[in-house]
Amino acid sequence: MSPTPVPPVAAAAPPGPAEPVRRLPAALRRPRWVLWISVVFLVLTGVLSGGASAAMKNGGFDDPASDSAQAAKLLAAEFPSGQANLVLLVQDQGGRVDDPQVAETGKHLLAVLTAEPGVHVVASYFDGGDAALRSTDGHSALTTVRVGGDEDAVARTTTRLHDELVQRAGPVTVRFGGVAQVNNDLTQQTGNDLALSEAVALPLTLILLFFVFRGVVAALLPLFVGMLSVSGSLAVLHGIGEVTPVSVFAVNLTAALGLGLAVDYSLLIVSRYREERERGLPGPQALAVTLRTAGRTVVFSGAIVAAVLSTLLVFKQYFLSSFAYAGVAVVVITVLCALLPLPAALLLVGDRIDSWAFGKRGRRETGAQGGPTPPGDRLWGRIAGAVMHRPVVAGALVVALLVALAWPLTDAQFGVPDERALPKGSESRVVADAVRGQFPGDDEGALTLISQDWPTGADLSDYAARLSAVPHITAVTSAAGRFEQGRPVGDPGPLPGFGAGPATLLLVDDDVVPYSADGEQLVRAVRAVAVPGGHRVLVGGPSAQFLDVTASIGDRLPLGIGLATLLTLVLLAVATGSVLLPVKAVLFNALGLGAVLGAVVWVFQHGHLADLFGVTPAPIAVTIPVLLLCIAYALSMDYEMFVLSRIKERWTATGDPVASVRDGLGGSGPIITAAAAILAVSFFSTAISGVSLAKLFGLGTGLAVILDAVVIRGVLVPAFLKLFGSAAWWAPGPMKRLTDRISGAVGEH
Repeated sequence: MSPTPVPPVAAAAPPGPAEPVRRLPAALRRPRWVLWISVVFLVLTGVLSGGASAAMKNGGFDDPASDSAQAAKLLAAEFPSGQANLVLLVQDQGGRVDDPQVAETGKHLLAVLTAEPGVHVVASYFDGGDAALRSTDGHSALTTVRVGGDEDAVARTTTRLHDELVQRAGPVTVRFGGVAQVNNDLTQQTGNDLALSEAVALPLTLILLFFVFRGVVAALLPLFVGMLSVSGSLAVLHGIGEVTPVSVFAVNLTAALGLGLAVDYSLLIVSRYREERERGLPGPQALAVTLRTAGRTVVFSGAIVAAVLSTLLVFKQYFLSSFAYAGVAVVVITVLCALLPLPAALLLVGDRIDSWAFGKRGRRETGAQGGPTPPGDRLWGRIAGAVMHRPVVAGALVVALLVALAWPLTDAQFGVPDERALPKGSESRVVADAVRGQFPGDDEGALTLISQDWPTGADLSDYAARLSAVPHITAVTSAAGRFEQGRPVGDPGPLPGFGAGPATLLLVDDDVVPYSADGEQLVRAVRAVAVPGGHRVLVGGPSAQFLDVTASIGDRLPLGIGLATLLTLVLLAVATGSVLLPVKAVLFNALGLGAVLGAVVWVFQHGHLADLFGVTPAPIAVTIPVLLLCIAYALSMDYEMFVLSRIKERWTATGDPVASVRDGLGGSGPIITAAAAILAVSFFSTAISGVSLAKLFGLGTGLAVILDAVVIRGVLVPAFLKLFGSAAWWAPGPMKRLTDRISGAVGEH
């Protein structure tokens, strides 16, 4: 059953000569004003964005309401020296740690540390000579420190101590490690990598823009939009960071996504504007048609991307919610810039948009009669035709490829970021490797149990004894004494430092790897031990943090996926006027994202090509796949809109399901390919990052963009539309009338 063809929007009669300006939005009737306001906006936001990084925070991976996060907060408040977050490694490779020059260095460290407000020395070899704090070879010694305050205060204090105490040269060296220094190293490395990746991405992007637009002036317009987008978004993040925590890693997304979407949307607007000018329309009339068609596509695309990114707000970790703030800000500002400053510039530039062009601008394949080849006979149109000739075979081959790529996901392991996210030569990683290899008594994986309403008493001894009998627990130390395997060890008298008024602390040593499945099982076993008297005991430490983070994300993930899917289905249904096409988009994108995650596991966890990319195989940071899935899913819907808008245009005009796909893909394919290539460059540039978290995100997102634009849009979409034919565009009458009234025909580009 073929519907009655309806004339497409692009075929509507153009505005008459007397009304071109009236047809433009009111804001564009004064294009110079728009551009001057844009320049002022760029200057003001540039000033505000300069302090954006200072308003952002490290960390953000924990759920603030979890037991482990509350335990860490209570521990810092009640037991400032309870558990170290900074480690100082003193080494003398040519002597022993008991030599006078090393002892003198150790005394100096202790003097500086004890004089620093908010800093508490937990343990030091240079204060008591504890053999557990001396390396097995005798060349190194440890001092462990608790730096108080929130994440920013810890970072500032650690930096100040680092500048004063670190010694990299000479016979005696001093290095910093521990969580505090790892966070500082991550922040510094991220800032350095961002500048380097931008230095690589911007020239490559500019070169690609020159080839895509075949002109210097035309290529500079997307960069102008990108500057407005990135600068404005960073200013917004600065403001948000003053009232709520925002992760410093959101800066990376702002830069890559801002430039990428600016190119995408500018490419749509400029390409359509040029087409209308080539048809003989004057500038204002051509721009009016462009905004009614490609402009509408930009609005729908931006709405879908912003809606999907906003679902990150359902997660309790501000590391993830920060990307929702950044993503929505980038999308909103980029859409506004693509619909206001960019059209204003086109009005003023006019035909000079082709100034300093090289090659033959707009060169197209020529047909048998010497004119431009119809879209269906161009490269992507021919590819669509070949796919539709054997849709089952082509679709099956692509699905098999994507499933094979996704297969490593079946044994994925997840964790919490640690020093392995840093390059091997980073200071905190060097210290961590030394501690792990030369200090067998290290308790970095110890659990901390703390209660705020449990004074020391006989029931504490019973509880500590039962805890020490749990498998994989080697010792429990509390105010009631030290216990091993259910029995007290040493002096049964109370131990100082484990009780502070009503609060009680228990330190639980174990023999499991902290960020592992064994660590999770141990935490569950500890939490299952009955607490006498009904006291509430909070369990903290690395293993507890890992369990709580994965549980928190796992609990919220179905809601996030459900919201993203629902928003996508609704917005795509409005844009396409179809029931099946939104469902198809969700299923195909899920298949592509599974392939991307499988490839990420294959490289970053299994270690294939690890040397090439400069990463250390490790469990995947549990927050990164969530972020990657959300960003990649949003961008894939961006390209879904680009393709379906052109196909819908032809379907509405002809009612031919085969020709509309060939013409639609033939017309939109070059734009999508160019946009995907430029966006992928922005993300792939992070491959030079020294932080594996940024490297994983950039490589994964870039791969997702390429797979989506080339494999899914180029093969699976035409195969699906061929198999379903006219049924792919079916919708109930009321829904069809509603979507037509809201969206009209989403314009071709």
